Amino acid sequence: MTECVPTRAAHPDAGAVTYPVSYAQESLLDGVSESAITVPAVARVGACVRPAQVQQALEVLVARHDALRTVFGRSASGAGRSAAGAGGSAAGAGGSAAGAVVGHVRPFGVVPLTVTERRTRPADLLARVLLAGAERPFVLAGAPPARAELHLVGSAGGLVVLWLHHAISDLVSVQVLAEELGRLLRGSALAEPGRPMAEVAAAERAVRPTARQRDYWAAALDGADAWLGLPVPAGTPHQLIRPALPRLAADVVDRLGRLAADHRTTVTTVLAAAVLAAHAGDAAADTAVLGLTVSNRDHPQLRSTVGCLADQLPLVVDLRGRPTFGELVGRVREALLDAYDHRLPLGLLLPLLGRTRAPVFGVNLNFLPPARRPGLALEPGLPCGITKRRAEPWWLGDAALAYRPRIDAGGLSGEIEGDAHLQDPEEIRRCGQRFCALLAAVSENPYLDVRSLGGQPAGGGR
Repeated sequence: MTECVPTRAAHPDAGAVTYPVSYAQESLLDGVSESAITVPAVARVGACVRPAQVQQALEVLVARHDALRTVFGRSASGAGRSAAGAGGSAAGAGGSAAGAVVGHVRPFGVVPLTVTERRTRPADLLARVLLAGAERPFVLAGAPPARAELHLVGSAGGLVVLWLHHAISDLVSVQVLAEELGRLLRGSALAEPGRPMAEVAAAERAVRPTARQRDYWAAALDGADAWLGLPVPAGTPHQLIRPALPRLAADVVDRLGRLAADHRTTVTTVLAAAVLAAHAGDAAADTAVLGLTVSNRDHPQLRSTVGCLADQLPLVVDLRGRPTFGELVGRVREALLDAYDHRLPLGLLLPLLGRTRAPVFGVNLNFLPPARRPGLALEPGLPCGITKRRAEPWWLGDAALAYRPRIDAGGLSGEIEGDAHLQDPEEIRRCGQRFCALLAAVSENPYLDVRSLGGQPAGGGR
């Protein structure tokens, strides 16, 4: 049985604040009327939780986070008030000309809640719910692209799934929302919310490269290989294929952590080196470019922001000679420090990368390290390898091949994303197997030659 919880009517556009969207948001929205590029926040609830409690908690979240009250449209002269800062209009301060994509933050709003009573095993519920919901598109005009579902399974409790379009969310955002939703349903207080997404987007649009930044990226990217032998999309939409990565045991992850510490760096750097080692044999130049997804939340005020903050940072890595894996980790570490030292939004780097549209990179690493504070973590039962049937436009967060590992108490799992128009599904699966086998090998011996690792036979990696 399914029902919709009634919500109060709203006349939201009076007093809405208009702001320029970020480069990532623009790539998700420009020329798109509907889209199912979504990120779900998942919270488990007890059998005593009632739909009205969930709706009340959602109303608190909507009031706290401007992204949940944002409607997207086109700029028009004199429309709305600007959130871009002291510069005046959104067009002037944010770089948005008339007709550009903008966000309108409404003063209030609601997230519709659908309640469904299920007669299924709770263990089977989450994967089915996520697979079905991932195919449902949002209409990207007229209402915030957000909806909520409460799935009740009798005495076993249930699931709350808050579906958000990627234009108003990212992986950190859904962790924040899942934590806050859980605290509200337990009657606990919430900390102050993060900086509004509208301010973050306006600040990004106001960035102007310095001469030092321009010179660095022009020199670093000149002649570097950003595709590593992968085919470049030619006008077809992104038909995503997402097989699961083979699981690596916790002791392998522990050894990778020690390897990172030995090189005075992080597990993210080690994983980036492993991705490059897996593709080094296909590089057509002495330097290779890897797209690294970064959360863009270095400032404490951004750690609890809900919105599309994530971006890709180009890592330009020297592959000359025959480095050992440990030496490659050192090179990636230096590339990462250089990239952060000259950091710019990816949207400003497209001319230097020779791209006018997404995707920008052949290979990407999207790794979110485990949460450091209690309560802020991925839903432990979140399944990997859910593949959508619906094709979507490419956007700045995409790559021809994206590695998405994650670490939990049981070890390393995750998924690898490819494209059905560019690669055979079995080829994508073998890339994931090779990556995990490579990680297992270098965790025991970081002195292995990188050129030999790229050709290592695909294996289970357990």
